[in-house]
Amino acid sequence: MQKESVCAVCDCVIKDNTFFSDLAAKHVELFKDNVATSLYKKSEVVFLEGDRCTGLYIIRYGRVKLVRSSVSGKEQIIKILEPGDLLGLEAFYHGEKYSNTAVAMEEGDLCYIERDRFFDILKKEPEISARLIGALSRELDHAYERIGNLGLLNARGKLAHLLLTLAREYGVVEDGTVRLHLNLSRLEIAELLGITQETSIRLLKSFKEEGILDIRRKELIIKSVERLSGISGAGD
Repeated sequence: MQKESVCAVCDCVIKDNTFFSDLAAKHVELFKDNVATSLYKKSEVVFLEGDRCTGLYIIRYGRVKLVRSSVSGKEQIIKILEPGDLLGLEAFYHGEKYSNTAVAMEEGDLCYIERDRFFDILKKEPEISARLIGALSRELDHAYERIGNLGLLNARGKLAHLLLTLAREYGVVEDGTVRLHLNLSRLEIAELLGITQETSIRLLKSFKEEGILDIRRKELIIKSVERLSGISGAGD
């Protein structure tokens, strides 16, 4: 449902208004000379929490999940990233280590640029720095929104809000419904919301029984965006 654009560096399809969606030609050449691309298979680890932070990744195609582990070993998905998103933001504040684990959710390509080379480009081209500030500001705004919703909503409201977010970011409108072409397991949904897998299964079942959505294997079909919006807004 989001608008798409084309990455100016490698000509892949990405979300519109991302950092690499509308670079000037002179800036494109700077990145092309410094970006390396690697293929990652489904479930392959890009980097582990605690690994040395050496640079920045940009998702070319495919999706990647960021996972944070607690002291007790419990994992929670922090975010799902898609083409055009930046991965390894620790590089911007000179973090020595990655604070999350990044795992490919499906086969895809990731572009990589070393931290020192990236900052050399920023020093030479202040226009790129301004674009980066905008991209990071959007990232921070989304993080604030997610934190706020996790704190204010109960489990039912959290799931409704998550489904609405997924519909906006990954949904395809078909005959008045929204089809989510995103393979998320019940466990991954639970990890995104910070609830138990049993609770996520129960809530999805209740939404299906209420006629709000349909479940076909790993595919979700939202039949009533309006009802989800009501549940998300009220948190009932």
